[in-house]
Amino acid sequence: MATTLELPELHDIDCATEIVPPHWVDDDEIIALERQYKPLLFERFADGTLLVTPPAGWKSSSHNVELVRQVGNWARSGNPGLVMGPDGGVGFPDGALLAPDLTYVSLERWAAAHHEPTFAYAVPDAAFELLSVSDRIATTRRKLQGYLRNGVRLAVLIDPRRRHVYVGREGDVEPQDLGWIERLDCSPAMPGFVLDVAAVCAASDMVGQDADEHDAGGEHSGGHSPQT
Repeated sequence: MATTLELPELHDIDCATEIVPPHWVDDDEIIALERQYKPLLFERFADGTLLVTPPAGWKSSSHNVELVRQVGNWARSGNPGLVMGPDGGVGFPDGALLAPDLTYVSLERWAAAHHEPTFAYAVPDAAFELLSVSDRIATTRRKLQGYLRNGVRLAVLIDPRRRHVYVGREGDVEPQDLGWIERLDCSPAMPGFVLDVAAVCAASDMVGQDADEHDAGGEHSGGHSPQT
């Protein structure tokens, strides 16, 4: 399906941007927009507002890999379910189509879900967001509110730069700011799982330090510095 929505201004965006389109953008048009405006990520809030986000950068990617590693290891250790990264979109009962940085869906909830070839129409047990330099805190907290409103049992936002963790649990209307915590007990949504938040936030530190020392030593010259 070709999209009828022209958004030429998106070619130059450098941070998450909310757009109110002139019409409801369905799943097929979301896919068409992502093909037309690669590598941007398109999400849809329940009211139809589009959230368009540029690539997060290498630091955020390293944080996400550590998050996926921890949750994946926990799932393989006797807690089977679906673990998805940020490229797996989730459709929610209120019409939102969002892409958490990490999604965990238990087998019980997955069995009740509607499985499309592209997006999973399911209510996850847990959804995690990692704030990158291209994200906006208010917009990402709005995503967490949507997760909780749709029945997600655990919604977590980690801000690695400011060292803040926001957590919403089943029954909450919005996430609570816990400040800085090194570990987060994710029970009962994820029984027995304790997230090592400090390890997630430190995932890029060693390579970043090595790169800085390498540059300071004069062995690397010219070219562009990595952007996040």
